[in-house]
Amino acid sequence: MRALVYHGPGKLSVEERPAPNPQKNEVQIQIKACSICGSDLGAYKHASDRFMPPLVLGHEFAGVVTAVGKDVTGLMIGDRVSVNPMLYCEECFSCGRKEYNLCGNRKSLGTAIGGAPTDGGLQEFINVRESAVFKLRDEVSYEEGALLEPMGVCLNCAKTGMTDDEDEVLVIGAGPIGLLIVKFLKALGIKNVMVSDILEKRLQKAEEFGASYTINSDSEDVTKKVLEITNNKGADRVIIAAGIGEIINQSFDLVRNGGVIVLVALMHEMVTIDPMQIVGRGLKFFGSYMFQREQIEAMNLLADGKLGVKDIITSSFDVEEAKKAFDILSAPNDEIKVQVTF
Repeated sequence: MRALVYHGPGKLSVEERPAPNPQKNEVQIQIKACSICGSDLGAYKHASDRFMPPLVLGHEFAGVVTAVGKDVTGLMIGDRVSVNPMLYCEECFSCGRKEYNLCGNRKSLGTAIGGAPTDGGLQEFINVRESAVFKLRDEVSYEEGALLEPMGVCLNCAKTGMTDDEDEVLVIGAGPIGLLIVKFLKALGIKNVMVSDILEKRLQKAEEFGASYTINSDSEDVTKKVLEITNNKGADRVIIAAGIGEIINQSFDLVRNGGVIVLVALMHEMVTIDPMQIVGRGLKFFGSYMFQREQIEAMNLLADGKLGVKDIITSSFDVEEAKKAFDILSAPNDEIKVQVTF
């Protein structure tokens, strides 16, 4: 089989490897589509102990079961499937509470989380334990199935800190995660969704996806605009989907007294804040990480026609041209979600 192997920043090569045979409680999946995540791109641009080479990247994928190992009971050859890439331990305190996203012993496909490289979906075949695999409904394509991981992330975020009486939510950052969050906020019935970003084409997409207001933070005063839209109240909830530390302090100026701030962006920098902003104004600050059962919820929304995501896929590359896809994404571009196919 062919595998796209990461050998360090800027180094990707298509290599021939033997297809793996599934072990006990594993299924072999032939990959049909694998999305490139921002974390994959981050590994391609910068060295990180979360991505130790050699490694096959990719944790957003869907395919078809082509072999099953011993003791597999719920899946069979020919099943169309997607995967939860978080390989949680099922034994710790968090797993006992079904907070699998918080498992401290987890590994994750396509990363070195947990201390050792665990190959992901940018290869033609992969073995995954049965408990991490779920069937796709007939109405969901492989391309959509390869988006269920980020969709789970975004649905979990869209629900985090949500209140029954909120009307106005601001999403900061209109990348793939921010745009999917917009879709879910609308599906959850939020009346007014505001979106800020520096790229006009992404703001146009946000409008297409249901945003009531868009703000170009490169040319407009975001705080002034949000206060104007909310009659000087501030947003009921601010969702930070852009990984820039200074946005945390800016969010205090954008949220109403007693409001909610949700951080979903992965920030790798220290940030100094004024805690009196939180205490004195009664703010609630949440971190939203990964998901629990939201992949299944998202799939059902897709299958039932309550949500569409094909419009977020802007390009598809054959694996032989996958490095070109990473190079395009590493420079300024208009891409939103790019997928690799075999």
